[in-house]
Order: sequence, then structure tokens, then C-alpha cells
Amino acid sequence: MPDDDETPPMIDSLMALDPPILGAVAAGALGVIVVLAVRRRGGPTAAQRERDEAHREAQRRPPEEAAQKGETYELVIKETQYDRVPPEVRGTINGLQTFVRGIPDPSGSDALAAGETVRVRVTDYGTKGTTAQAKFLGRA
Repeated sequence: MPDDDETPPMIDSLMALDPPILGAVAAGALGVIVVLAVRRRGGPTAAQRERDEAHREAQRRPPEEAAQKGETYELVIKETQYDRVPPEVRGTINGLQTFVRGIPDPSGSDALAAGETVRVRVTDYGTKGTTAQAKFLGRA
């Protein structure tokens, strides 16, 4: 145990450091603590974890379980992609991401919008089997 007038060895070591170096070490340590605190709080919520697990499950199943080629389905448009050539809309059929082509001219009065329900016929599956392509048949 040190005498009352002796400084503990650890304090002596810290006092031997230049003040800018000591400040940099302290700032670095504080930064690590802040990052760890934010990561701990900002982790995925239960809803996010559930969505992620559903996504992984959907990727593992064959696309035929969600939608059969040649069959007609109703699809709610989640996104319009008029900037693509050819233009298409996107939605899901039983959890399978589906891209629909042959849609009405986007510059016309009959353009489709997100939230609309349309009838489509599945024509093919994506190369990895995680998406489907479909042909627009009409509004539902």
C-alpha cells in the first residue's frame, strides 16, 4: 500500500503522457463507449427481426409454392417503376416479389399507381427463384 505522499504507479504513468496524447486516448475511449451504447439501443426491433426471418424463409422456399406459372393472380401494386425500360410495377403474390410488365402507358390517363389492385399472369421466375415476372391483364 503506498504511503500518503506516494502517487500510485498507474497515476504516475498517466501523468508522464503528453496532454494531447492523453486527450486523444480519452476521446477514443469515449467514442468507443458512445458507439457501443448506440449499437445496443439501435438494434433491430422485434418487428424488424420478424420481417427479416420472413424474408429469409421466403428466399428458401421454391417460387412455385407462392405462385404457379400460367396462373392468374390479383396483386396490389407496391411500387411503380416507370423509369425502367420497359416500365413495370412491383408487388407480391403470397410473399413472392413480382415484377409486372406490359402495363398501360405511364404518360397516359390510365397509368397505374401504388395501392391499386391489378390482375396478372405469372410468366416466369427470376434466376435465383426469389422473384417472379408477370404480364399485366387489367385492373381488378
